Amino acid sequence: LGSHPHIVTVFDLGEHDGQPYMVTELMAGGDVEGLIDDAADHRLPLEQAIKIAQETCRGLDFAHGRGIVHRDLKPGNVWLTEEGIAKIGDFGLAVALDRSRITSEGMMVGTVSYMPPEQAMGGEVTPRSDLYSMGAMLYEMVTGRPPFLGDDAVAIIGQHINTPPVAPVWHNPECPRPLEALILRMLAKDPAERPASAADVLAALEAIDLDEPRLSPASSQGDTGGYEEGRALDSLAGDVFVGRQREMGELKACLEDSLSGRGRMVALVGEPGIGKTRTAMELCTYAGLRGAQVLWGRCYEEQGMPPYWPWVQAIRSYVRERDPELVRSEMGAGAPDIAEIVSEVRERLPDLRSPPELDAEQARFRLFDSITDFLKSAASRQPLVLVLDDLQWADKPSLLLLEFLARELANARILVVGTYRDVDLSRQHPLAETLGQLAREQRLQRVLLRGLTQQDVARFIEIASGVKPIQALVEAVHGQTEGNPLFVTEVVRLLVQEGELSPERMATRDSWSVRIPEGVREVIGRRLNRLSQRCNQTLTVASVIGREFGLDQLKRLVQDPSAGEGQAMSEDRLLDVLEEALAARIIQELPQSAGRFQFTHGLIQETLSQELSTARRVRLHHQIGESLEELYGPRLEPHLAELAHHFWEGVQAGDTSKATDYAVRAGDRAVALLAYEEAQHHYQIALQALELEDSVDQGQRCLFLLALGEAQQKAGDYSEAMGSFSQAADIAVALGLPDNLAIAAIGFEDASWRPGLPGAPAVRLLEAAQSAMTEEDSPLLARVSASLARALSFTGLDDQGAVVARQAIDMARRIGDPAVLAFGLRAILYTGRGQPELAQERLNHVNELLKIATEIGDRELALHAYFLRILDLVPLGDIPAVDADIDAASRLAEEARQPHFSYVLAVWTAMRALLDGRLDEAEQLAQEAMAVGQRLQSEGVAGTLGIQMFTVYLVKGRLRELEPLVKVFIEQHSAASAWRPGLAFIYSELGRREEAQAEFEHLAAEGFTDIPRDALWLGCIAYLCEACAFLGDAERAESLYELLLPYAERTVTVGTAAACYGAAARYLGLLSATMSRWEEAQQHFEHALEMNQRMGAKPWLAHTQQQYGDMLLARGQPGDRQKATALLDQALAIASELGMAALLERVLARREILEA
Repeated sequence: LGSHPHIVTVFDLGEHDGQPYMVTELMAGGDVEGLIDDAADHRLPLEQAIKIAQETCRGLDFAHGRGIVHRDLKPGNVWLTEEGIAKIGDFGLAVALDRSRITSEGMMVGTVSYMPPEQAMGGEVTPRSDLYSMGAMLYEMVTGRPPFLGDDAVAIIGQHINTPPVAPVWHNPECPRPLEALILRMLAKDPAERPASAADVLAALEAIDLDEPRLSPASSQGDTGGYEEGRALDSLAGDVFVGRQREMGELKACLEDSLSGRGRMVALVGEPGIGKTRTAMELCTYAGLRGAQVLWGRCYEEQGMPPYWPWVQAIRSYVRERDPELVRSEMGAGAPDIAEIVSEVRERLPDLRSPPELDAEQARFRLFDSITDFLKSAASRQPLVLVLDDLQWADKPSLLLLEFLARELANARILVVGTYRDVDLSRQHPLAETLGQLAREQRLQRVLLRGLTQQDVARFIEIASGVKPIQALVEAVHGQTEGNPLFVTEVVRLLVQEGELSPERMATRDSWSVRIPEGVREVIGRRLNRLSQRCNQTLTVASVIGREFGLDQLKRLVQDPSAGEGQAMSEDRLLDVLEEALAARIIQELPQSAGRFQFTHGLIQETLSQELSTARRVRLHHQIGESLEELYGPRLEPHLAELAHHFWEGVQAGDTSKATDYAVRAGDRAVALLAYEEAQHHYQIALQALELEDSVDQGQRCLFLLALGEAQQKAGDYSEAMGSFSQAADIAVALGLPDNLAIAAIGFEDASWRPGLPGAPAVRLLEAAQSAMTEEDSPLLARVSASLARALSFTGLDDQGAVVARQAIDMARRIGDPAVLAFGLRAILYTGRGQPELAQERLNHVNELLKIATEIGDRELALHAYFLRILDLVPLGDIPAVDADIDAASRLAEEARQPHFSYVLAVWTAMRALLDGRLDEAEQLAQEAMAVGQRLQSEGVAGTLGIQMFTVYLVKGRLRELEPLVKVFIEQHSAASAWRPGLAFIYSELGRREEAQAEFEHLAAEGFTDIPRDALWLGCIAYLCEACAFLGDAERAESLYELLLPYAERTVTVGTAAACYGAAARYLGLLSATMSRWEEAQQHFEHALEMNQRMGAKPWLAHTQQQYGDMLLARGQPGDRQKATALLDQALAIASELGMAALLERVLARREILEA
């Protein structure tokens, strides 16, 4: 740096005996820190403070001109000569502007009381960073205290980042307004808003005239008094953070877990005003210092927010600050899905294609999966903290997305922080359901916030007001507020405004008698009373708009009586009013949103809104709706929910048509955004608004009910959907609307089919719709017929359903509509399942379905076709075709991003390992499939795992271990008939004749007719064949033989192909042998050998060889012994290879007998 009169000169640098040394000029006057410590009230005389600041600026200007930033400017680093001349010293943290920063990002360097926000967060440090530190030092010289105080470094840094400083004039009434304005400019959070250079600061300091008269903060009166006084009180008591050591310890531990790749979810819980948001902010400051990126999403109580609003805010803020190509990379294939709810994504990436058309469940899963993958990808680059504030007001779709993300956090560098009120949270509240689900899955840690202690309240008052409070005051405030930080904040602000906390008043008090307000609303009310009437009127209008509001909205709504009746307030006057509210900390500006504001707390908005009469509030809502129409003009679409809310709340003003129209449009948009629960709300509002009209249009009501039913069905609320469709059908019948009746009937059937409800009510409705339609052929009539076919099948009228399905297919062919034909083909594939004689016809249908799907480019339909074809190919034993379809479906599912099918494919992968005899691998794959199913919340996950694990233990010969579990399952579940045959089989395998006999007799009592003819039926019959053979029951063997014979050319497939037990012919051979029908048995066993060999089904081939050998030994004809020995040797080899312990033991026992 060379020599400068305001920089400490360094004469020599070196090292002596391993110790570095520095030789500088002697600074006999000490430093500014000592000067402040020794001053009365720790304030320097204004002349002296300005002189030191001027000299420091000269030194900074010189250093900055040579490319050097100090980075640690503070009173302790500004030294004084004996004559009192200030010189900057200790450039130990200095950095050259053209060099990289010396320290890593996120590392705290410098002294926190004077540290600029960008330096604290590891951002770019520039000469304006030194000006911030200079401003903090000047603030302390003038006021006697740094701009921010706190109990620890993080609390102070958090205020540097988030909190505006209290105006210096509050702490020192003698501070000239030009000096105050300069200090506050230097302390601006955004470096761009600070003075451009040290030379500019020097010029401003030299222009200050200390002889000008000064205005004390309490001396101004009239309409501007609140503003001037509020300006002095700006941020007083705001964002003070004390106590919470235990809670912050828990939160920091969660953060550290997340930083190390063990994602966590934590909830901050407590009453309104307890400090949930402020505590989250403190954690986020710490997270930023630890190198994490922070995203915020806030929920609001008022209706009218778009679906997924907290997620939209969080993702939007991320997207706006990132390079588009980085966003494209991190979002990957999910970008089109995310762009559907966050429009900024498409603005940054305009070449995105539209996402594919999917059914409701698939589309929503794809959206959730895309957002989750994006967040995990972003977190892999930089750890992520996601804060979702006020979850008690979150919409249902947002909560479902939160549940989804929670299941994916295990290996992600993500910490999700939710805040919510634990008061008035009923069991029926959507959040309660989400919290219950997360708790059951052990995915959520709660951190409970309660009131501050007396000690914390004392420290709060001291930091906020700059006055050490007497114990009587602390006790009074704590007793009345119970330590609620919001209440404490408001009380302290009020007492300061009323002059009760001035140093002079406090110094003369030895008791405390001033009345403390009885509730936070009263405190807020008294603070609002100190604002001008014009400000209160404006804020009241804003409170009806919502927690957030815009200047452009208020311009259309707020009137100015002084300008004439009905005249809008000018923008300049409106800004003056808003600045008054900003200064009083009633509202705050939203970052990165020019002209947008929000109330600093929801209770302030509530207090203002509740002061309105009902009539005035209704009229305001209507006016707001009209102003929003004008404001948004042709871009109404993103704001439909907001418009619907205001026109509904203002419906008593007389305009029901707009309330109805916007509610329906908002519902339609919510459906498009996959927010089905929100759509339900809007359609219900539309129905309510319709009822308020003088003459209700029943045709419209029918349409609204159809839309409501569709939204309810897509949300999985099937019972409610059936009710809506039923009401719509009744209206359609009464009005003679056949198309509406058809749509209602189709919707009703789909809503009853999905949860597996009886099909009879749907059959009646669909038959009525069919009869009402006069056209011979139409796409809608074909769909009615296809739905009727499925309903008949689920009513037990499978043959009749197949006939109707064929009629639907024929009609679709005549019409020439591929989509309708696909609908009919899917319907017929729900009929005739499990009927061997229909196998080829089913394959023909599914092949045609796959062909249509390929031609029209419908990947979801193609996946469904593969799914259905695999279910038919496994029973046919065509394993090469099965493998080819699994591979093709896997590729298609990945390309189409259809994770729903990934569970089924995972199950089939485990099934194939079982069939091959890769038993340990199969067991692991079955567990992995279950994990996928649980993640996707697929139905029947536990049952499928049960089938696969039963099969693994069967083949390994470890069924003894399953006996207790199966018995408990049968005892606890009334519909456990599928497991009773399994228990009979277990007893047979274990050689426990009496118990096997008892279970077998129980099932045989009705000729095996009470075993449900579902996807598990064939497996049950297979278990009973084994038990029957063990018991040697020839009579029952005949009954079982007749039941099984139609499947002689097929495999025994269990569930949705969860397991395959090889050729059904093996079981027919067992039964024939039990009845001593040897030739028949031999034929079946020979066929089973050939089929199992062709399939590569090693476990079942070994069982066939062992049982065929036993049959030959039992028959005892010439040559049987030799052939049996060969078969048993082959079974022994496979059993040894695969580790089939029970079979190995059985074969060895037979060999010993043969050898003897």
